[in-house]
Amino acid sequence: MLDQVAEPPRRPGREPMPAAERSRLLIEAAEQVFLRDGYADANLDEVARLAGMSKRTLYQHFASKAALFEACIAAALAPVHVDHAAEEHDLAESLVAILRATGAHLLSARQVAIFRLVIAEGARTPELAEAFHRVIVSKGASTLQRRIEREMRRGRLRLPDAEAAAKMLFGMALGSAHIKLLLGLKAAPEPQEVERLSRLAVDVFLAGARLPATV
Repeated sequence: MLDQVAEPPRRPGREPMPAAERSRLLIEAAEQVFLRDGYADANLDEVARLAGMSKRTLYQHFASKAALFEACIAAALAPVHVDHAAEEHDLAESLVAILRATGAHLLSARQVAIFRLVIAEGARTPELAEAFHRVIVSKGASTLQRRIEREMRRGRLRLPDAEAAAKMLFGMALGSAHIKLLLGLKAAPEPQEVERLSRLAVDVFLAGARLPATV
């Protein structure tokens, strides 16, 4: 049964908070609680308190703890935005730019904490792993995959599967660093190291996938 705790009274003339803003505040509060207490022990009363709302309001936006966690994942795994207009005509530089931005995103402390939470509790809490997988899949084609698909349509790359190729390229560039970071075996690589690994992976990738230029 939902609690009956009332939200603080609004000041006269104060505009109601937009629903999107309420959701944002709830997601931010939930992320703090999930990362601090774990999924199983996370208390939705505490989430509502941190957000400055009632538990009833929380449930008006998110039907369950799993739905709230899924929203947290979606917010944390927002698409990586890459400004590679300057490299539009240079495939290698474009791929390096995408890997560089993706690496900075996925190797951040916030992303690592969320990955660790899912790994630690996913086996005993199926809805947690399902929410994580659902968000990952719903992202569809990544920036890297879309760039590869574009070059395939242009006849510049010879690949049977753009999605698999994008995953292989990312894994070749940053997979080892990501795993070591998740396991706590190594600190996050410096930007210069991410750049070096990305360029090396792109060179190897294009050596096997790029079609010869036609005259």
